[in-house]
Amino acid sequence: MFSFEAIKKEFNKLFQADYIQSEINRLKNELMELEPYKMIQKPTQKHLQQLEKQYKLISSRIVKKQAELDKEFNNAFTTIKKKRVEAENHIKDLQKLALHRKKSIEKMIRNQMKSLGLTSTDQKKTKKNKGTSKKAEKTGKSAESKKSSSKEKKTNKKTSLKKVKVSSKSKTN
Repeated sequence: MFSFEAIKKEFNKLFQADYIQSEINRLKNELMELEPYKMIQKPTQKHLQQLEKQYKLISSRIVKKQAELDKEFNNAFTTIKKKRVEAENHIKDLQKLALHRKKSIEKMIRNQMKSLGLTSTDQKKTKKNKGTSKKAEKTGKSAESKKSSSKEKKTNKKTSLKKVKVSSKSKTN
């Protein structure tokens, strides 16, 4: 079998730093000389470098596009705000114009009614009739009294129309 001396020599070989270092270097050199290892390592490094370049290029493009998108969004947002303010101002102007026209039409109607002979007292009567019907609604009077007040309004209108016809006939004569 093995002698104690042989085993002792083997342990010394294994645990000697110089011997271990020389064996590691020898194995490393053998691996480097292997052709498949070289073939795999070179293309892998090149491919990795290409991928890194592509990643940098894509990330820079993304940053640029994001900046452009933010700029366009801000421009659109400010444009929308301006258009909203313009629209609000335009609506206010139209409301003022409509109110002005309403007042001028009311004035023309009053002038025509005066020229036709309808006095402001006739208008006051119709306003009083309207006021009494509102009071009747507030006090809770029956539906019959409301109907009678509406009949009175109709008769007042008819009489005022008759007056207008009579006055227009007398003017033509």
